[in-house]
Amino acid sequence: MNQIKRQRIVRWLNIFLLIINVSAIATILLMSSGTPAENESAQFSSDEFLRDYLHLTNEQYREISEMDAKIFRVYQNIIDMQCEAQFRLLGELSKEEPDREYMDSLVVNIGRLHTGLKRQTIKHFTNIRSVVDDGQEELLEQLLINMMEMNKQCQFCNKADCDRRNQLFRDKK
Repeated sequence: MNQIKRQRIVRWLNIFLLIINVSAIATILLMSSGTPAENESAQFSSDEFLRDYLHLTNEQYREISEMDAKIFRVYQNIIDMQCEAQFRLLGELSKEEPDREYMDSLVVNIGRLHTGLKRQTIKHFTNIRSVVDDGQEELLEQLLINMMEMNKQCQFCNKADCDRRNQLFRDKK
């Protein structure tokens, strides 16, 4: 019985470490993928997509870009802090006798940082919503639904036919 429990813990630990490694590598590649000017161009290509998809005017595009400049800087700082915390967690997990309290504090910190990323994303889309007209707002809502794949399955329970998801769509109408 104890052996089975230990195997489960090791299996989940391996999955967790894999996730940390993949996200850390992706962050490192993203952060070292070029000069700051090139990284800014990635932001602008994202903005260009929105410009085309929502049929933004030049004035709307400029306004959104100005509002989002600070958001993207904060977003990058949070990603840096999250990567650092994940490496500290990995370092602690690698020790012969890892400190559980320290790891718990790191996990709480990573959770807070993830919350910060979500808040920045919310601000970004709130900025866009504040600038667009009604027709563009409908396109934006459809884009968000497609991005979150809410039209395929519920993000909370992974069911294709979820009452909560259906409730969300009924409330929108």
